[in-house]
Amino acid sequence: METPSGLVVIVGCSHPGVDRLTKAVLEVSGHEKAHLVIGGFHYPLARTLDRLSELSEFIAPAHCSGEEAKAYVLKKYPEKFVGVRTGSVLEI
Repeated sequence: METPSGLVVIVGCSHPGVDRLTKAVLEVSGHEKAHLVIGGFHYPLARTLDRLSELSEFIAPAHCSGEEAKAYVLKKYPEKFVGVRTGSVLEI
């Protein structure tokens, strides 16, 4: 989704890998980096989240990302972490 702040990538349950999905969106959109990636990351490995951090300014793990993934992003990339849950409203 194009926004005034940049590209927002919204994912469902990212079975192929949230990093791979984000990279594919960036390639077809022409953007170098996503402003925000939000959604279900399907219990990603740390290396997947590390790659995602290189591809986006902000990371909002939700749904099936798992508590470990949320804690990892919050600890390693606190400046990128966006906490979301059902009913969250984000202004972009």
